[in-house]
Amino acid sequence: MKLVTLVSSMILAASMTVSDNVIEEPDDRTSGNLLTVTAEEEARLESLLFHNPDVKPIAIDAIKVMELEEELTFNFNTQDYLPENFNPLKGKHDLDWSKIELIELDEDLTFNFNVKDYLPKHFNPYACVKTKTVCSK
Repeated sequence: MKLVTLVSSMILAASMTVSDNVIEEPDDRTSGNLLTVTAEEEARLESLLFHNPDVKPIAIDAIKVMELEEELTFNFNTQDYLPENFNPLKGKHDLDWSKIELIELDEDLTFNFNVKDYLPKHFNPYACVKTKTVCSK
C-alpha cells in the first residue's frame, strides 16, 4: 500500500511540474511573419528531408503507382461545337502507307566551338575501321 501511495504521489508531482512550464508563443504582431524561413533554415530542413544517410533508398520496383480514373463531366453539350455529322473515326483506316513518300530532312549541324579542343591529341575516329580492331575506350 505504501508503494502505491508513493508511485501515485510521484506521478502527481511530475504532472504538476509539467503543467507549470508554459511555453509562450511569440506574438504575430511583434515578431513579423512567422512563416518566413531563412535560407539557412531551408537548407537545413532540405538536408534533413532529402539527404538522410540513415534512410535506405527505395527500389523503383517497390513503388506502386495508382492511377485514378476520374469521370469527366462537361457543363455544356460538346456537339454544339462540332460540325454537323462529325465522326472522329472517319478516315482512320483509309491511309495507304505504300503511296506516302517519307522524306528525311538533312539538318546542318553548326557548333559554336572548336570540337578538336575537346578531343585527345592525335585522335582519329577511323582508326578502328582501318585496323579492324575493337575500340573500347
